[in-house]
Amino acid sequence: MDLILSNATVLTLDDAGTVLPACDVSVREGVIAGLDSGAAVDRSQRVIDASDLLVMPGLINGHTHSPETLAKGRADRSTQESWLGQIWPPLDALEPRQIYVAALLGAAEMLRTGTISVVDHFRQTPVRPPAVDAVARAYRDSGMRAVIAVMLRDVAQRKDQQMSSPKEQVEIVEEAHLNGDASEGRVRIALGPSAPTRCSDELLVAAGDLAARHGLLMHTHVDETLADAAEARERYGTSNVRHLDALGLLGPSLSLAHAVWLDEEDIDLLAGAGAAVVHNPVSNMRLGSGIAPLTALRDRAVPVALGTDGAASNDGQSVFEALKAAVLLQRVAGVQAHRWFQALEGLAMATSAPAQIFGFGTGRIEPGEPADFIAVRRSGYTFTPCNDWHSQIVFGANGLDVRYAAVGGKLLLDDGRITTFDEEAILAEARDIGSCIFASPEGAINE
Repeated sequence: MDLILSNATVLTLDDAGTVLPACDVSVREGVIAGLDSGAAVDRSQRVIDASDLLVMPGLINGHTHSPETLAKGRADRSTQESWLGQIWPPLDALEPRQIYVAALLGAAEMLRTGTISVVDHFRQTPVRPPAVDAVARAYRDSGMRAVIAVMLRDVAQRKDQQMSSPKEQVEIVEEAHLNGDASEGRVRIALGPSAPTRCSDELLVAAGDLAARHGLLMHTHVDETLADAAEARERYGTSNVRHLDALGLLGPSLSLAHAVWLDEEDIDLLAGAGAAVVHNPVSNMRLGSGIAPLTALRDRAVPVALGTDGAASNDGQSVFEALKAAVLLQRVAGVQAHRWFQALEGLAMATSAPAQIFGFGTGRIEPGEPADFIAVRRSGYTFTPCNDWHSQIVFGANGLDVRYAAVGGKLLLDDGRITTFDEEAILAEARDIGSCIFASPEGAINE
């Protein structure tokens, strides 16, 4: 759709933090054609009165697990070790339709709260082609941009878990990649080893080889908890990051979710290799996992994106919430005030940084770039009164005032209405699924 957002306030999120008042944002053939005042309009263009709208790049969720949207509010007061056994046994047994609904449930929440692109570290153990097909179809139907990092593992978490061989697992991912051309590049497949200690070296190397052969991304958990970091040192005699480096897997195509318990040498290795970190502050707090060394990562110029993590360790999928938590959490972690993250730096972690890490464009509003944007109501509580656009979107926004969301110029959220699927039907079906997949009212399923 060709359109003009007329008389908008635009947060370009360029390095200077440029704000364009009374700007006409022109969209043609899926890209931003111009940022002008008084842009010419022809009959092919839809004109949206944006005088009450703040237009900015759409947010990017750098790490989630879509099946967990069916397990919100469960396993309170649980650390990761006990939480896994309470949450995942029922979710690993989901049918393809249930997986599809879970992914669209998360997509709806993300679109309504300003997120238009996502990295889904998609877990089904054992990994099955119909499950991968179901989640890919959900994101295609949503219209969002998505990287589906198919979770791989061959070290069992429970005695009853069945594991396929490394060869079988990477072949499933390769087949999904080769068959995944129906979304014009919006939905891509990636390799998603669960964590180094949950995979044999054979599987890690096979995943790396496939990624290199097809130019795919790799995404994995690293050092989410102190126990994770200790297990690596016991198994390898060194850290997870140093072990990945020894296997030749550190590089710009690799992103590490959580990375809470890195040491100085780990951070230096990541910086030298160009590997990225995805910070999940809300999940880390929910499970008591710790505070990631965000300031140290910035100081070494390690690329950092933000993630919500799955809804079972967050209870929502709002990147605005993760953004505020990430910026504020460093302020109670012993970081001196002159080194605190400022609002514009925080916004980069939800826009331009993950866009570059995961291949979602530049994450900025500028001519020639894909028209991937959101438009937020200006007259609501967030900006009343308005003193600083960037600070108030970081510290005050909650997503409730998002009115439009577009990917490649297509409005996925149009004046508050999701256009690509039946939101109410998905909500109703998700309620029915959620009421029957857990074995007890409290979801207390133990190993």
